[in-house]
Amino acid sequence: MPFSEKTKKKVRERAAFRCCRCQTLGIDVHHIIQERDGGTDDISNAAPLCQNCHDQFGANLEKRKEITQMRDWWYDTCERLYSNKFFDETTLKEINDKLESIRQSQSGMPELKEILKETSNKLIESITPETARITATGIINTSTATSATKLGDRVYANLQCSNCNTWIGLLIGSDKCPKCGAKIS
Repeated sequence: MPFSEKTKKKVRERAAFRCCRCQTLGIDVHHIIQERDGGTDDISNAAPLCQNCHDQFGANLEKRKEITQMRDWWYDTCERLYSNKFFDETTLKEINDKLESIRQSQSGMPELKEILKETSNKLIESITPETARITATGIINTSTATSATKLGDRVYANLQCSNCNTWIGLLIGSDKCPKCGAKIS
């Protein structure tokens, strides 16, 4: 019997949709102990593997322990990388609502600053060298004339020009604000 859709969804999400062995995106949920050998259809017997790793290791009885160890290590790694232990959904929704209010009416800035200050203090208390590097890079990037998320060469998302305050969801093929011509860094 195959895994239930609920079990497969939980495994995929827990593995960040990546193979526990090679971290390739695009996985299937495979039995560590195959059904014909008495394997169960519960989450404890499930491993997120890409097709290549499954073909190479899935049927190898000697690799069961290794696959289980890789799966458990990958789950722990994903938990550290992707867990959101500092922001609960209420805080994130509150930040999002304030940002939306500011975009539409330019009000609510003092409240947003207070929420961000509290959130920043939580993050500062737990900063790691990697977090410090990412934060410092973000500070450097936001000190430029315009703010945007750079997706590629001359491709930007969530652009707000600090010169004219224009908001653009996606800008492709240019490195200048379409309204005022300010350079995007």
